[in-house]
Amino acid sequence: MQRFNGNDSDNELYTRFRYTPINGLGYEKGIHRRDPSSIIKVGDVFYIWYTYCKDNKSSWLNADIWYAISNDGVNWEEKGPAVKRGEKGAWDDYSVFTANILVAKGKYYLTYQARTFLEQRNVIGMAWSNSPAGPWTKLPNPILKTASDGVLKNEHKLGFTNVLESATLVDGSWDSGAVHDPGVIVFNGKYYMYYKGHPIGEKMYADSKWGLAIADKPEGPYLKSAFNPVTNSGHEVWMFPWKTGMAAIVDWAGPEKGTVQYTEDGINFEVITRLEDIPPAGCAFIADKFLDLKDGKGFDWGFCHYGRSDWTFLVRFECDLKREKVKKLDWSQFKHYSTIRDVMLNPEKFGVTSEILQGKK
Repeated sequence: MQRFNGNDSDNELYTRFRYTPINGLGYEKGIHRRDPSSIIKVGDVFYIWYTYCKDNKSSWLNADIWYAISNDGVNWEEKGPAVKRGEKGAWDDYSVFTANILVAKGKYYLTYQARTFLEQRNVIGMAWSNSPAGPWTKLPNPILKTASDGVLKNEHKLGFTNVLESATLVDGSWDSGAVHDPGVIVFNGKYYMYYKGHPIGEKMYADSKWGLAIADKPEGPYLKSAFNPVTNSGHEVWMFPWKTGMAAIVDWAGPEKGTVQYTEDGINFEVITRLEDIPPAGCAFIADKFLDLKDGKGFDWGFCHYGRSDWTFLVRFECDLKREKVKKLDWSQFKHYSTIRDVMLNPEKFGVTSEILQGKK
């Protein structure tokens, strides 16, 4: 009890998540929609960006970045591509994916992952626009690259799609294999880009951490922090202003997975609470994300993706991570509690027939 900080119901950064379908961006056979960006509101219109892919072998490679708009956050109209892959031979000719949005100095900036046919290691790119509806202008070069150490057997195998299939010849540093999930937040007058890193190594996708790169201008240059990695855990990157600092939702991967952490300086994180059923690849409507007011209010809704099927799709969530909001903690609202997820995924494997699921038996 000496370590006890308070009950979950009294913890400002504790919540339970509720999920509902999204009209216009839900399940559609043959189309992957995944890895949504933060949601922004311009005038009376909400905007979101996401990975759009029709490949039946991968839901994030061979992809482009699309966007959609909404007047209420529930009913969405898909508008089409925002940023497309480059021409053959370009550093982004195979895939552009996992985008996030930055609003700064009257312009809009999309950060995203990119891959070429000729390289297994991906990079982080950026495009800018005077309008959230585009058109978007890509910066000519990546704004962040992997560490250059570590060696893969098939480092330059043309058309290579899966790093896991390539044997490691020499292990690399923590972000030598991939830099993923870029997201920029304005903090102390600078632009803090957090990203996920994987090492070159046999356990490349089992171990991931977050890094930080800081710039004086939205378009960079972004310089990696000397303190990297700044977390020992975490897969998708999810940062938001909270009071005078920032909070991070650290989902699966690592010894501190499933936690909310807080930092006053953007580098040193402290575990505040643990969460269950965290939205996969979650991003939210965070009204003050780019204002740098040192009075972060949090959020209470956003998007994530459902990715455990042949075709991924977007889902909306509600939560209680807005300051001073009364939390909904009644177990009856959370049907996943005490439910084994494998049974939910494939109930007939365990003798739970469709008739039982529909309440007919």
